[in-house]
Amino acid sequence: MALQMLNDVELQFLINNSALTNEAAAKDSVLIHQESSGKLSTVVDELTERLQSPQKVITAAQLSKNYSFALIVPILYSMTVFQKGIDASSSNGFVELSKEGVYSLHLKEISFDGFVPGERNVWRDNILQKLFKDNLTLLHKSLSTITKIPESILWENVASYIYWLYESRLQQEDAASPFTNEDFRYIVMDAPGSIFGKDYNPFKNCFKFIEKEDKTIVRIRKTCCLTYKLPGSPVFCGDCRLNPVNKYDTACKPTHIFE
Repeated sequence: MALQMLNDVELQFLINNSALTNEAAAKDSVLIHQESSGKLSTVVDELTERLQSPQKVITAAQLSKNYSFALIVPILYSMTVFQKGIDASSSNGFVELSKEGVYSLHLKEISFDGFVPGERNVWRDNILQKLFKDNLTLLHKSLSTITKIPESILWENVASYIYWLYESRLQQEDAASPFTNEDFRYIVMDAPGSIFGKDYNPFKNCFKFIEKEDKTIVRIRKTCCLTYKLPGSPVFCGDCRLNPVNKYDTACKPTHIFE
């Protein structure tokens, strides 16, 4: 396999349209690494104070949402649209949380093995394993150990952004790729547990689908991300399972219902 590098146009696109950055981290920022649960515990404590979060389990859910969004968008966009892999393992970078509350992804090397004809599936597995098993799975285990938050909440946070990316952003004309639907289905349905360091795919049964009175199908979370418990937050997210008022009028209307 040949080493592939993002060209200047692709790199600048990701910097402009995702959390990826090539700037140095600010001295007063919090750097989120995966080296130890002890360091992550300190991050949770600091973020709890910043958010005025009433419980650390709520803090963990918000950290998971923002960390995963910073990570998955540039990695999966590059894989599916540019056909170039980025090493997303925890050893290749970190996520910065600025004093202003902005999450940024810093990578040591923005390069990876490219694929040759007939070997894309193996190449894709390598990228996804570094993203999930070697990064997000580690984060989730540590957050669950520190705060006792169920990992199912954390994986649904990730799944929400993956569905948004493939159903919305990658459906736009400037992101056209012959691999969009194939990669989407593989990640959320067909990828084996080994990609996640588990014996199952944690995305496979994240959501439930509800048919409204007007026959519209909407996708609803099975768990709650707990955002509504933060001071000043909206009452409910659009796809919140707890939303009793608007009958899911703002919920996601899926373009894909996999079976």
